[in-house]
Amino acid sequence: MSEENSNQVKRGLKKRHLNMIAIGGTIGTGLFLTSGYNIQNAGAFGGPLAYLIIGILVYVLMHGVGEMSTFLPTSGAYATFAGLFVHPVFGFAVGWNVWINASISIGAELVGGAVILQQFFPSVPPFVWCVVIGVIVLALNLITVKAYGEAEFWFASIKVVTIIIFIIVGILMVVGLVGKQGFIGFANWNAGTLMPFGFSAVILTAAGVIWSYLGVETVTIAAGETENPEKNVPAAIKTVFFRIVLFYVGSVTIMSLVVPFDQVSVMNNGYAGVFKLAGFQAAAVAMNIVILTSLASCTNSVVYVASRMLMALSQEGKAPKVFGKVNSRGIPAPAILMTMAIGLISLATNFASPDKVFVWIVSIAGFNTLLTWFGILLSHYCFRKWLVHHGGKVENLKFKSKAYPLTTILGLLFLVFIAVVTAISPSTRLTFYIGAPMMAIYFIAGVIVYKRGKIIPVKYDSFLNANINNDSFLKGGEEK
Repeated sequence: MSEENSNQVKRGLKKRHLNMIAIGGTIGTGLFLTSGYNIQNAGAFGGPLAYLIIGILVYVLMHGVGEMSTFLPTSGAYATFAGLFVHPVFGFAVGWNVWINASISIGAELVGGAVILQQFFPSVPPFVWCVVIGVIVLALNLITVKAYGEAEFWFASIKVVTIIIFIIVGILMVVGLVGKQGFIGFANWNAGTLMPFGFSAVILTAAGVIWSYLGVETVTIAAGETENPEKNVPAAIKTVFFRIVLFYVGSVTIMSLVVPFDQVSVMNNGYAGVFKLAGFQAAAVAMNIVILTSLASCTNSVVYVASRMLMALSQEGKAPKVFGKVNSRGIPAPAILMTMAIGLISLATNFASPDKVFVWIVSIAGFNTLLTWFGILLSHYCFRKWLVHHGGKVENLKFKSKAYPLTTILGLLFLVFIAVVTAISPSTRLTFYIGAPMMAIYFIAGVIVYKRGKIIPVKYDSFLNANINNDSFLKGGEEK
């Protein structure tokens, strides 16, 4: 085996791994520990509505990136697509934004896990729990990609079963069959609680809700290490909207029905709180344990995404060469270690106010995700044009986005709208002031690296030759 071939990741993820990564990869801190905060800010109906609005956007987003990932499965995924179909500088900016954003997310997940564990062991400093969770996640990522996939499979299974139980218990509480409150019905939904702060608050909350969906793109990055990605990636993506409605909108709606919107606490009520109201004290404790495993799962997933993104950036000349190295087990160890090192810097938040800093991290990461999602939609728009320009046939795509280009264009406009609203609103202006300069730095650095000729051009024909049958898409198989 040549050195070039040995320095590659391995396709060790199976269909069941990919399906569970797609289902549970996003369920964690963003849903369990911020849903109450979002309901408080948007109202009893406005909270679930904010999740639904972003859920529809995610549906459009995933179909676009799924189309490209099925066509060209690669660990660089949407950052590689941005550089290939839009411009190398744009790909540079999206890639570094993803990596830094993911590193921030690691910190948030670790802090969230420490907050949960402190409820069980109040005498142990949060710093200790952050280190413990971090070491476990690091080990899972350094073994093999199959170890990561297996861990995510079981973590996701626990999360899925738990949320289904939560929804069932919540419904029984609403109709009065469980809990001491008796029949609740829609008592917590009235004219004064549905959207008490107006629709503008729903839009602002939607910007924060983006954090809850952060990681939904993991399945497309995993395409580069999945067996038979042309079949397994579309199969996983096709269930995205169902999962969104059931797990996100469904569970948040139940919470808003059971608990008055102005009494939902960011850290202490939420999902565990609903079980307490139902009279299941043991279940409430178990829910905290489930949330803890979910946080470990999301940290595991985020480290995976960030390390593969850093590896891809390196292999495309957009990051130091050392981070593009892959060991004999197909693991990008340098990229994983660097990612985890940056993520652990967030432990400093424990010396401040963990709950407040946690919300700040969530807000900034959510705002910066706008660039990633904008990059995905813009790349998809350009991909279709690229394909047709080179003689490709859209009808031959093995997975096609629906209602193109209308949904893609509307998605782009909506992301711009959220960015503008975030920038002008006093309550979210800080996230814009921090996030926007970060984005500008990515582009400026990208221009410098590009002008110095450091970026390695990504040629579409190499992808085609490696991943699909040329003749199915290109007339004559050559660029015109």
